[in-house]
Amino acid sequence: MTMRSGHIIIILITAVVSLFVVTNFCEAEETRITLDEVVREAKEKNPEILEAKERWLAAKSNIWQARTWPDPQFGIMWEDIPRGEYSLGEANMRTYSLSQKIPFPGKMTLKGRVANRSAQMDYQMYKTRELGIITEVKKAYFKLFFIHKSIEINQRNKDLLKKFASIAETKYAVGKAPQHDVLQAQVELSLLTDELITFEQEKDAAEARLNAILNRPALSPLGKPEEWEAVPLKLEYEDLEKLALENRPELKRMDYAVERSKSALNLARADFLPDFTLTYRWSEMPPGTDWDKWDVLLMMDIPLWFWKQSYGVSEARSEKNRAEAGYQAMKNMVLFQVQDALVRVDSSWRRASLFKTSILPQAEQTIRAAGIAYETEKVDFLTLIRSQKMYQDAELKYYNSLMEYGQNLADLEVIVGIDLVE
Repeated sequence: MTMRSGHIIIILITAVVSLFVVTNFCEAEETRITLDEVVREAKEKNPEILEAKERWLAAKSNIWQARTWPDPQFGIMWEDIPRGEYSLGEANMRTYSLSQKIPFPGKMTLKGRVANRSAQMDYQMYKTRELGIITEVKKAYFKLFFIHKSIEINQRNKDLLKKFASIAETKYAVGKAPQHDVLQAQVELSLLTDELITFEQEKDAAEARLNAILNRPALSPLGKPEEWEAVPLKLEYEDLEKLALENRPELKRMDYAVERSKSALNLARADFLPDFTLTYRWSEMPPGTDWDKWDVLLMMDIPLWFWKQSYGVSEARSEKNRAEAGYQAMKNMVLFQVQDALVRVDSSWRRASLFKTSILPQAEQTIRAAGIAYETEKVDFLTLIRSQKMYQDAELKYYNSLMEYGQNLADLEVIVGIDLVE
């Protein structure tokens, strides 16, 4: 073997090994972000979550207001003012009154129950909004993870092509390869540079999207997502169906809507029952009278215009029927969504597993064999380039399937209502 041939073999071995070993120490020092960190920050800072939370807190504060009696009324009446006098001090008698409206027993309890169910509905709306934002965060995070991986793969392949180009130039110099090989390597390098420009644009867009969800400025630095390993979902459809019926906030919200409508119907029926007004009066008698007087007045509402209450009951009954139908429709939709999302999760997991356990190892062996075969002049440079591109495509598809698995799992979690990984 000549010294020049030995030099070529060393370059080739170095090129193939560099495809599978990352030696960029700058990346090791790059700031990392984790999925847990961005999820926690979204819960604390996302304005949509905060708005929904404040709405729930406001509704919760309304419960005691609804259960409390109306404010009492205090009054003063000046009586027997002489004709022609315009001063209240000339009144011969003053009467003080204190009145309290007393709802029929049970009405305030029903009002409190309606307010309580409304607050529970707002709480489930808050959890729905929170789950939706968390899903958006996860999907944006997995997208950013894929783009960073694409940039890494692009850079490794550029380094590899540079070494392949060096091999082609060395072989061309000794007359063992045509100039076309050198030019082909340069073209492939330019194409990888063009791909890198696209990846960088997508990275900027993905970072801006994630920053917007986290309520950060669009250009805030995020760092590089940590390495992520997919964990297979070990739950069957029946398990997920049960979890969804128990935990899906939107379904629970509809359930509370049914309960609220039932309480509202009972409250509408209670409007046929009279409310009371209790009044205490104390009078200061005219001068020269050595005694004052007091009296008590009890008044009762008469629901004379009963058709008003009848229409109220009819309205409340229709609302109850509407809420029950809405709950059943939501339940049917949730069960369909569980099945649909589970199919997508399973499909993306099987694709990721196929690439990791079968396609990537085969592509790795192919490029190693092609490198050795090219050195021994058993294959041409185009075959070597095709092997390199095949491995690059396999890597990109593997990480794309990982991204899809993470995103599909996030969709399933928002449907079920809980974090399935935890």
